[in-house]
Amino acid sequence: MKKIEEQHRLEFEDKARIVVKVPGVYTFLGEFADYCKGFTLCGAAPTALEVALSPRDDQSVRLFMVPQKDRKRFNLQNTKYKREDRWANYIKGVISVLNGRGYFPSAFNLTLSGDLLKREGTMTNSAIVLGVTLALVKYFKYDLSEEECATIAYSALSTFSAEECRLIIFLAMLHVDSTSLLLFDVQYLKYEKIPIDNLDDEIVPLLVESQIAPQALQEELSIRRGESREAFKLLRALFPTGLIRDIPQQEIREMVGQLTEDEKRLCIYVLGESRLAYEGGRLLAQKDMVGYGRVLSKVQAGLRDIFEVTCPEIDWLTKRAMELNGCLGATMISTGRSGTILVLISRESIALYITRMEEYEHIFGFKPTWKSYTQVGKLKIGSVNNGSTTNKR
Repeated sequence: MKKIEEQHRLEFEDKARIVVKVPGVYTFLGEFADYCKGFTLCGAAPTALEVALSPRDDQSVRLFMVPQKDRKRFNLQNTKYKREDRWANYIKGVISVLNGRGYFPSAFNLTLSGDLLKREGTMTNSAIVLGVTLALVKYFKYDLSEEECATIAYSALSTFSAEECRLIIFLAMLHVDSTSLLLFDVQYLKYEKIPIDNLDDEIVPLLVESQIAPQALQEELSIRRGESREAFKLLRALFPTGLIRDIPQQEIREMVGQLTEDEKRLCIYVLGESRLAYEGGRLLAQKDMVGYGRVLSKVQAGLRDIFEVTCPEIDWLTKRAMELNGCLGATMISTGRSGTILVLISRESIALYITRMEEYEHIFGFKPTWKSYTQVGKLKIGSVNNGSTTNKR
């Protein structure tokens, strides 16, 4: 993390005291499992966010976002949400939640950097609030666990900034690494590590960016989230006991009058997706790539036909992939950039798929990009002393 230390020094003419690296997180299966307290399979993204912090001797907070060369400032006596402050509100939110818990950080300089900041979206915003929370808690030596930091970050984003986010993602950012995926049980906030470092080398997880406009899918996804939340409130009222994720889908199909057809459709998809996330995790643990690929394709079919949140570009890319003999499965990843898909494909079939993607530009007017899935690694927290960084985690 030497680079952000130097960026911080050049901006504020002071050395950083704490540096934090927060990995991005992709949700591969179970993106909507929160509504049924089901299962989610996630892993580290290829990109990360870095945070550097140093103290000030006044009452102001000064912020610098490196990729955008954007600077913000505010006074600790005025941390109210202001729309015009944009991303500075995420830092205000962290301070506000800490204040509400009886912790009052003094003034500081803060630098944000990393490839994750080159994209917009919930994952980036989640990484910002978690990274800032960890930096403040570690520097000021607050007696808070990393899991408590995750709940503070979640509150800062979901309550102070009123943005849709998932506690599971904050917890995943604490625990992902470069050799495994995490299968989360949302009901109990526990996870199981699924090793992926010894899988078949001839099968490549390929990330394909459709390059559609960011708002193209996000608005529709936001609507579906709200509708799903309300549908599961109604479902819980009908089934007040037991785990809601265990409700048989057939019972929902056979209901008459209690739920609308749209509400039943949403509940059926979310319950099915959660169960497929669990099944996918188990298949990966058994190194069954063929079975895992089938699960990916089942989820994609549900997103397209039941949940109805895909688009022609996504449908085209997944269909072209599935037409190849060497493709095991493909699905949209809503925590990627807008319009990201995961394709599980044999190494020898990649060239043919790339050739097919050349048609995409002629049809839709923009060129997709692709790369094999690699993980950035795990969370790091370092204390900077006399020019050297000591890992505190």
